[in-house]
Amino acid sequence: MSVTTTQAETRLATLLDERQIITEKWEALNASINAREDKALNETEQEHVLMYRERVASIDAETTTLADDIESTKNAIANASKLRRLMAGEHEGVEEAGDGIAYRTFAAYARDEILTRGSRECSKIAQQLGEPDQVLKARERLQLLARVDNTLSSDVGGLTPPQHIAQIFQVIDASRPLVATATKADLVRGQLTYPQVDQRPEVDVQASEKTEAGNQSMKVSMQTTSAAVYLGGGDLSWQAINWSTPSALDLWFRMAAADYALKTETDAGGEVTNSAHHHGIATKLTSTPDFATFMTAIGAGAAKVYADSLRMANTVYMAPDRYWYLFGLTSTPTAVFVDVSGQSVGPLSFVASRGLDAGTIIVGDSSALLVAETPGAPVELNVVEPAIGGLEVGIIGGFEAVVVDDGAFSLITAVS
Repeated sequence: MSVTTTQAETRLATLLDERQIITEKWEALNASINAREDKALNETEQEHVLMYRERVASIDAETTTLADDIESTKNAIANASKLRRLMAGEHEGVEEAGDGIAYRTFAAYARDEILTRGSRECSKIAQQLGEPDQVLKARERLQLLARVDNTLSSDVGGLTPPQHIAQIFQVIDASRPLVATATKADLVRGQLTYPQVDQRPEVDVQASEKTEAGNQSMKVSMQTTSAAVYLGGGDLSWQAINWSTPSALDLWFRMAAADYALKTETDAGGEVTNSAHHHGIATKLTSTPDFATFMTAIGAGAAKVYADSLRMANTVYMAPDRYWYLFGLTSTPTAVFVDVSGQSVGPLSFVASRGLDAGTIIVGDSSALLVAETPGAPVELNVVEPAIGGLEVGIIGGFEAVVVDDGAFSLITAVS
């Protein structure tokens, strides 16, 4: 509510400021006199002191009068306002309320609102009431209406709790597209053994009757590789498990499983990349090949796979950055987009894997990748800790990826 300053109050403020300035000058003069050895005032100083004294006396007299007048005026206004409220409160349906009035009934409030709208119909109503001053009185009552305190959202914080979306929006990806294409085996021990053909028997044309031909022996050796064990653990309180939305326990296992998936996918991607590096094509792809160059490199990689392992390539493995680059390639003559959405282009399927280093593209036979893993991995572990109200949790899984046939994969990019 704004407060209007009266002319008397403005005059009083001006006089008080002037008196403050005179007081400061008078004090400065006294300080100068006190600093001298001769403490006597000269004629000029005596004139200044006399002037200061007279002006201060005049100001004090006027400010006293003004202060009394202002106080009297305020009291008169307050009394008048009180009388107005009392008079307005005597009207039917109206009562005094603090610094204003309050309507006891909605009918009384509606009557005054209608009377003060100023329309022709309202004037007719006022005339019918037989009291010409009813409109003025109604307007006065509305001016005295005591305003109801506003209730803001900040006043009802207990009724407006923050909105909570019980969903995790960040990426929790447990997919393993590269591992999914491999040949699978259950891992039941810490070591994995598998047979490998080192030499094949040959069949030749017999030179003449009763002569030997194609007598090369078959050689098969046993290969052994040690599996890696992936483990992650944590400790959650009873409160964190039971009072969380979504469930902190479920979220922990989901995120741990996603990290297990990324680590094992990267393990398998590293095995494929290492093998493919030794059988890469002669002219590697640049970082931004066109459609024809890309298809030529794929063909060269598939031919390299066949030459080195007698396998027919069936899959193109790509790092995510290469996957999305190739998504936009088109052939120049027909503007046909390369389909890298898991479908086949000729005999080849496209697989994008987080387990490959950026820039990597590999062509090969997916069946030559052997993945051995603990059944059900990652296996969830938990043990109750009653003494501290907690639950110790973890996931574990044995994993091993190996390329069983050297030459089954060919690297067609410059990434090693």
